[in-house]
Amino acid sequence: MNIQPQPPKGIIKNLVFDMGGVLVDLDREACIRAFREIGYPEAADLLDPYRQSGIFLQLEEGKVSPEQLHDYIRDKTGRAIDSRAIDNALERFVTGLPLYKLEMLRNLRHSFRVYLLSNTNAIMMPGIRARYFTQEGLRMEDYFDGIFLSYEMQLAKPTPAIFEKMLREGGFQAEESLFVDDSPANIETARKLRFHTYLARPGEDFRPIFNDL
Repeated sequence: MNIQPQPPKGIIKNLVFDMGGVLVDLDREACIRAFREIGYPEAADLLDPYRQSGIFLQLEEGKVSPEQLHDYIRDKTGRAIDSRAIDNALERFVTGLPLYKLEMLRNLRHSFRVYLLSNTNAIMMPGIRARYFTQEGLRMEDYFDGIFLSYEMQLAKPTPAIFEKMLREGGFQAEESLFVDDSPANIETARKLRFHTYLARPGEDFRPIFNDL
């Protein structure tokens, strides 16, 4: 089952999911192409499937606003790029959320407390909420007992502080929790904090891992 460390049956009370690459499908290359088309090819050096860097990391940590990102890119390119064009390019990173994963989340809430812990930003989240988490006529909040977003917490994975803040605010224990992420660095931090962990592979249907919990 590849859950590390392997929990005794019945010990897991909480499930913590990453969003991008675990629940939501990503296409980094489409995002990079969109930035190239608006005149900012340097985005390729800053955008990563697991952890952003530079101005995009600052956006995910809530240290710069969307408007500051827009101004930064306009300054770097020397072009009067429309703010919406910049937002559209960044939003191309996300391609969809399979319906079976929404059903999975709903079903898991019958047996576990379910949380989201995601590195994301204020530009992408409104669209993710409106387009992908409403496919069943529900709201994003209907799928989780708690939603923890990097830009709201002003912290980002894999720093231990974001996990510790989630545990404090959520009121639960790492030892009783399974953390599912696609980033080896995030998994390593969670293991050190005594979470049980599962490293999800790209495009994987990982529903079977919950059968023996």
